[in-house]
Order: sequence, then C-alpha cells, then structure tokens
Amino acid sequence: MSEHLLMAAYWIVAIVIFAALVVLLVYFHAFGGQKMSRDPGDWGAFGDYVGGLINPLVGIATVTLIFLTLMLQRKELQASLDEIRSAHRSAVLQGFEQSLFSWLANYHSLLSATKSKLGGEGRQALTTMYEQRFSSVVAMQRHQRAEGLGALDEEEAKIYLGEIRRASATGDAEEKGNLSNVFMIALWGYKEVIRMHRSELDAVFRTLYRLLRWIDTSELDDVQKWHYVALVRAQLSWIELVFILYNCLTPEGEKFADLVNDYALFDNLEGAPDELIDAIAHEFTVSPPSSFTANLPPEPWPFNEAAFSSEVAKAKRKLPPSA
Repeated sequence: MSEHLLMAAYWIVAIVIFAALVVLLVYFHAFGGQKMSRDPGDWGAFGDYVGGLINPLVGIATVTLIFLTLMLQRKELQASLDEIRSAHRSAVLQGFEQSLFSWLANYHSLLSATKSKLGGEGRQALTTMYEQRFSSVVAMQRHQRAEGLGALDEEEAKIYLGEIRRASATGDAEEKGNLSNVFMIALWGYKEVIRMHRSELDAVFRTLYRLLRWIDTSELDDVQKWHYVALVRAQLSWIELVFILYNCLTPEGEKFADLVNDYALFDNLEGAPDELIDAIAHEFTVSPPSSFTANLPPEPWPFNEAAFSSEVAKAKRKLPPSA
C-alpha cells in the first residue's frame, strides 16, 4: 500500500511539472518572437499569467500530497500497532502454554503418586481398580451371581455379555433390561472404588477438570481451545478416559460431562475392548439404560454423540473438519 501512495505522489509531481512546461510552451509559442522586455510591468503580467494557471494546480497537488503523507503515516502506524499486538499475542500465548504444560505436569505427578489398596501405582493402580471392581467382566459375573445363575469365568462372562448386547440391539426387552442392570452394577462398582480411594482420586481428576475448564474459559478462540484440549486428550490413557467416563455418570461429574461433549474427550474410546464402554458410546447414548433414568429424581444421560466423535463435536462448534 505504501508503494502505491509513493507512486501516486510521483505522478502528481510529474503532472504539475508537465503542466508548468505546457504553460510556458504555450506562452513562448504565442509571444516567443518578441524581444525580451525590460519593463517590470511586462514581467508582472507574465508572472500573473504563469501563476494564474499553475498556482491552482500546485495548490491541489500540495493538498493531495499532504493527504497522501497522512495516509502513509497512518498505514505505518497501523503496521506498528499490528506488530505490537502480534508480539503481545505471542507473549500471552507463550505464557499460556507454559502454564498449560506446568498444570499438565502437575496432573501427571498426582496420577503417578496414586496408589491402590488393591495393588499398583499410577495408571497401573487405575487398571487394577477397574479390573477388580467395575470392568464389564466383573459386572457380568456379579449380575450372574445376583440372578442365581452360577459363576462365570472371564471368557464366559465376555461371551455371555456380548450375546446379551446383541440380543438387546435386536429389541429383546428382557436382554435390554439385563444389559442395563449389568451397566448399573459396573457403575456401583466404580462408586465403590471412589469411596475406597477418594483421597487419591479426587485430587487427580479435579485437577484435570480444572485444567480443561481453564482452557475452555480462556480468551483463546475456538480453534486454539480445541488445539490445546486435543493436546491434553492425547496424553490421556484409555484407563484414565474410563475413569472420567464413569465419573461423568455420577452427580459429581455433571460439569465434567459438559466439557467431554464439547471437546469429544472420548473420541479415543471408540472400539473399546470393554463391551459396556462400547455400549455407552453407541446404544446407551442413543437410548439411555432404563435403570439409569429410573432413578428418583431422574438423572439425565450426560453424553451425546459429540462426546465420542471429534467430527461431530467440531461441526457443533462450527470448526473446520480434521484434515
């Protein structure tokens, strides 16, 4: 833009000079055959002639050049302000990232320090709690015992639960009820784990929630928010996501569920090896289990399709799809 203004200024000066030359050429063409006068009056008349024709052009050119100068200064000032704003944004973003990674490191530190009364530390502790208290296999085995149908080993429990789920999908009301009951047994098992390990787990997942909430309420634009939440999500293991999922199914996790839906936090749970987790991501999100919604007061199902699909969540937030 500044180059265009300078070019315009050059053209204005050139036009004024050209106009002056034309005025002089016209004068000398008309009166050039006469001797040079020594009368001051003649020179005054000549000056009036030249000034009368050229001065308006010079005045217009002067005003135009002043205007162009102001425009150029304004553009340069705007460019300087843009550079300052850009530097400020970079500094703010750098500070944000430092806080983010520091917070994330604190979360990992708390997670690593988690110990299970059932054995293990860190993620292994979570895995032990899950496998012994609320996995789909454990829930299926407990359901069988509660129904007085005998004990099932791990493989039998997996097979039987798969059969129940497939029958439920075909509309079998009895098996749909059984699947719902198995799910509730798993949820009760999770709540039992929380009661046993509240002091360790509360700090871990409260820190993670606060981190995600901090990103969500920051002054970043939606694309940047998605980017940073995706960075956090990429560092969450499958077992951490399972704990977050069950946490969202409790009254204490209601606010966490909003973030899960907004940022597709369970995108990586698709195709999970746990039948119940897979059912939560598919059948239950479309049609919540009756045993869950039958509570008094009724509990709303916390998840929608966006919780398990980045593309759906991005579409809802009007973000560009993944490349």
